[in-house]
Amino acid sequence: MKRFCKLFWLIPLVFALVFPVSAQQEQEATAEHHVTKAEAKELFRSVDEILKFASEHTGLPIRHSVKKKLASREEVAKYIAARLKEQRNRERFDHSEVTLKKLGLIPRDFNLRPYLLGLYKEQVEGWYDSHNKTVYLLDWVAPELQKPVMAHELVHALQDQNFDLEKWMNVRKDSTDETEQMALDEQRLARQAVVEGQAMIALFDYQLAPIGKTVESAPELVDSMKSAMIDEGATPLYAKAPLYLREAMLFPYTYGMDFVRAVLAKRGKQAAFAGIFEHPPVDTRQIMEPATYISGEPQPEIKFVALDKVLGPDWRRDDFSGIGEIDLRVILQQWGGPEPAKKLTHAWRGGYYMTLSNEKTPKNAPVSLALVLTLASPSAANDFAQIYGSALSQRYKSVKPASSPREWNTEEGTMRLYINGSNAIALESFAAEDAAKLHDAIVMSLAKPD
Repeated sequence: MKRFCKLFWLIPLVFALVFPVSAQQEQEATAEHHVTKAEAKELFRSVDEILKFASEHTGLPIRHSVKKKLASREEVAKYIAARLKEQRNRERFDHSEVTLKKLGLIPRDFNLRPYLLGLYKEQVEGWYDSHNKTVYLLDWVAPELQKPVMAHELVHALQDQNFDLEKWMNVRKDSTDETEQMALDEQRLARQAVVEGQAMIALFDYQLAPIGKTVESAPELVDSMKSAMIDEGATPLYAKAPLYLREAMLFPYTYGMDFVRAVLAKRGKQAAFAGIFEHPPVDTRQIMEPATYISGEPQPEIKFVALDKVLGPDWRRDDFSGIGEIDLRVILQQWGGPEPAKKLTHAWRGGYYMTLSNEKTPKNAPVSLALVLTLASPSAANDFAQIYGSALSQRYKSVKPASSPREWNTEEGTMRLYINGSNAIALESFAAEDAAKLHDAIVMSLAKPD
């Protein structure tokens, strides 16, 4: 069966530090530094010392030493290209790019693949390779600037030694139930946030150590430091990135770190590090709202409908995914701005999207999109409807109200939005009879008892 790929598939290159305003940027503010043999020897010697620091601050025991290697710019570029190739095949990547443009999350004339290659080359600070158990540092950045990065990457080494990162990250279930598979994709993104969030705690602890502070003892200072690190003007490509790309890149680090901080404050070190690996969060809602994880609140579930099968054999499913709380937040912020996003994000209770194409239509015909959301209340669903309607003019050149309420005619066909209690169903670029079939099938699935 086809595997779901999150709308937020653009996660960091596992397990790399991809975060603005740190070692590379500090280095590039001055002349480029090429690490000498003597500096490399001292840098490698410090690995064992920083590994002990990371172990003490996470409570994760050292099982064995970690291999280390300096990487050139060419090796970094090769690594990035290989990881992007692993994440998506070309056809799937292209379909996802079309979806992002249809949703208005990246500009219509945006060329995503070369941009991502450049962005990652600009941002990668170092990485841990779980296949060969090696930590990689940069041969053009001064050693002192790389030590906080090393603290971050060595947490990944400890996570791997104790819990087998690749296996833990790629949680799977032998099931053909697409609703279950959709839930697993949310789990994977939540686990990515755990992995990076724990490593960020060690990075900040290392930076605070000279003044005798930690993330736990100096929360206000940490908040200030974190804000300074997310200065979007720090690097050229990051500064020009659409909101979606910035949020996709930062989510595991920022929300992941705050999630681990919350568990650390409430339950202590063991629960915040080894304990999270033993009892991982199940979705991005638990990452963004740690209280739901701490209280053990169950994961919302929305039944997935194979909409291509509803429409018949001429229809092909191009791209499909669950919509998690982080996905909803970025959509709301893109369509309505920070305040609506802040107000409605936590009303998320499940969702998914699917883009489809009809084999009998021309190749350049607009892709059709179905978006299904369950929110916390009918009021929240109606608030979403307001944002959706007002944002159509951002996404399409020509938007005119149609004869029915919540219908609009555009250059890509008719946009229809249905509010059914706490559910919102958007059907875009479908003929009226096809939209009616899809609406009925979706409403029926939402009405079914668990």
